[in-house]
Amino acid sequence: MRDAPEGFLPLKVTPAEGDRLILSPAYVFPANIMERGLFAGVRLSSKTIIVDASNGRTAITDACVTLCADIDLPCVPKELPVKISAHGAQSIAEMMATPEEARGWRRSFNSAKVLFRTDEFRFAWHAYIIRGPLLIDAFTGGSSEAADLIDILLG
Repeated sequence: MRDAPEGFLPLKVTPAEGDRLILSPAYVFPANIMERGLFAGVRLSSKTIIVDASNGRTAITDACVTLCADIDLPCVPKELPVKISAHGAQSIAEMMATPEEARGWRRSFNSAKVLFRTDEFRFAWHAYIIRGPLLIDAFTGGSSEAADLIDILLG
């Protein structure tokens, strides 16, 4: 992993004029997940797990994530600090990528192994947009009404 983010996660929602931006560093972990059950055969699936390096939030996608080298920013963004190490983020990614049926007492009937493709690990910026009363995750497109609170906390 590098010390500085390499680029940006792809944007489903692009920032517009008048929006405020928050950039959070994120670790991108491509992985193969092998699941096996007592009554089912082996199943292999490819996932990409994104772990936010400032707060530990995760996003899991089936698609291969290609980083954007540069995006046009309408304003100077607020950059959040890194609070989680690459090793800690990998542990979070493994825990979140393990299917629910392979946890707890159900492990005796189902098992799952998360196999990371370490040569494809990336460190990138995850953009959040404050648009009016909405806080929008530019990568997933999801939004919440917490923008006012975030704006107060970040100053």
